[in-house]
Amino acid sequence: MEPDDFERIRRCVGFDAAAEATLAELAPLATPELRRLAEEFYETIVRNAVVDPSRVELALEARLATSLSGPHDHAWIEGLERVGSMYVRLGLPPCSLLVATTRLRAGLIQLVRRVWLREPGRFTAGESAIRALVDLELAVLLDAYHDQLSKSVRGAERAATLEESESRHRELVEAVPALVMALGAEGEIQVWNRRLEEVTGLSREEMLGRSGRDFVGEGGERRLALKSGGHRWIRWQLAHVAPSTLAVGIDVTSERAAQRRTLMDERLAAVGTLAAGLAHEVRNPLNSATLQLQVLRRRVERGQNTPELLVPVVEIVHDEIRRLDRLVSDFLAFARPNPLVLESVDLSELVASVIAQLRPEAEAARVTIDLRLEQDSCIDGDPPRLRQIMLNLMRNGIEAMQASGGVLDLAVRSDAEGGVEAIVADTGPGLDENAPIFDAFYTTKEAGTGLGLAIVHRIVREHGGTIHFDSRPGRTQFTIRFPPQVRE
Repeated sequence: MEPDDFERIRRCVGFDAAAEATLAELAPLATPELRRLAEEFYETIVRNAVVDPSRVELALEARLATSLSGPHDHAWIEGLERVGSMYVRLGLPPCSLLVATTRLRAGLIQLVRRVWLREPGRFTAGESAIRALVDLELAVLLDAYHDQLSKSVRGAERAATLEESESRHRELVEAVPALVMALGAEGEIQVWNRRLEEVTGLSREEMLGRSGRDFVGEGGERRLALKSGGHRWIRWQLAHVAPSTLAVGIDVTSERAAQRRTLMDERLAAVGTLAAGLAHEVRNPLNSATLQLQVLRRRVERGQNTPELLVPVVEIVHDEIRRLDRLVSDFLAFARPNPLVLESVDLSELVASVIAQLRPEAEAARVTIDLRLEQDSCIDGDPPRLRQIMLNLMRNGIEAMQASGGVLDLAVRSDAEGGVEAIVADTGPGLDENAPIFDAFYTTKEAGTGLGLAIVHRIVREHGGTIHFDSRPGRTQFTIRFPPQVRE
C-alpha cells in the first residue's frame, strides 16, 4: 500500500493521533486478555472456513500488542500486508476474515468497557479508537489480500481458482452465523444470505436488486426492520473492494438491552448511595435542632424568658437550619447540575478575584497567601462553576490551617501540552492519600457536607480536565489541568 493511500484510509476511518494515544494507554491494560482474544479469532476462522488448523499460525497475540502500542508506521503496514498475503496462501475467504474480525472487535470493545466502565469519557474514546484501528487493519489486510490474489492467478488457472473461490465463498456466506450482504457498484443487493432470511423474514428473491444502503448505511449500529413489523439492532462492518461492498452484521439487540439494564442498575445504585448519605447527614442537624427546641420549650414553660437564656438556644437552632440549607443546596448542585455555559475565561483573573473575596478569612486564620499567576491563562469554561472550584479548594486550605496558621500557595500556569494548570496547596496537617476525598458525603470536618470536593471533581471533569492531590504532613496540594482552549 502506498503512503498516500494509507493516509487517506486513516482519515477515512478516523484513526488520528488521539486514537493512537488512547490505544497506547489501553495496551498494557489489555495485554492479559490478548491471548484469549487471539484464540477466539482463530477458532472462528477454523470453524467457518475450509482451512487446515495446523497451518494457521497463532501470531495474532503479538500483532494485537503491536497494533495497540504502535507506532502505526511503514513497518507496521508491511507486517499487515504479509499477514494478508499469508491468508491468501492458506485459502482463507475474506468473508471468514471479516466475521472473525467482527468478533475480535466486539471482544476488544468489551475489554475497554471492563477497564473503563466507570469512566464514560475514556470508554467512549477507547471504543472509537478500537473501531478505527480494526477498520484500518481490515483495509490494509483486504488490500494486501486483493493484490496477492491478483498476482497468484493467471489465465485458465485464475478462472478456475476464482470459480472455486466463489463457490467456497457462497458456501461460507450461507453457513456463517453472521448476517452477510454483498452490494454492487450502485449499492444494489447481490448477496442476501440465509441468516438474513431467518432474522428478517425476507427472502433472497424479494431482496436481490434492492438498495442495500437502506439497510447498512455507512456501517455501525442500525435498526433492521423485520417483515413481522418489529426490528433488531445490527452492528454492520463494511469492507469496500471496488466496485463491490461486503457487509457483515452481528445482532446486538440483546447486548444493547443488557447495556441499558446495566446502566439503569448503576444509576439506581448511585441514587441509593446518595439518598443514604443525604439521610445520614440531615439527621445530625435535625437532632441537634430538635434537642435545642426542647430546651427552649422547657425554659419558656418555667418562665425563664430572659434574653440571656433564650437567645443562645435560638442561635444554635438557626445555625443548624443554615447547616441544613447548605447541605440541601450542595446536594442539589451535585445531583442536578445545570449544563455548562462555556466562554473564554482568564483563569488567573478569576483566581485573583476569588482571593480578594477570601482574604479576610485568610487573615482571620493567620494564613499568608503566596500567589504566582501567569498572564493570559485562558481556557474554555463556565465562570460560575470555575469560581466554585477555586472557592471550595481555597476555603478548604484556609480551614485546614485555622489552628496554627500557615501558607496558602496558589499558582496558575501553562502546561507543556498547551493547556492550563492550577495549583492550590496548603501547609496544614495533611490528608490520608488513600481516603476517597472525591466521593459524595466523605468529609473530615465535623460540620462538613461531604459534597464540596465531589462537586469540584465533577465540574473539573465536565470541563474535560483532571484533578489530582498529593498530601503529607505540612503539605497538601491539589493540581487541576484544563485542556487547551479551542480557537476558531
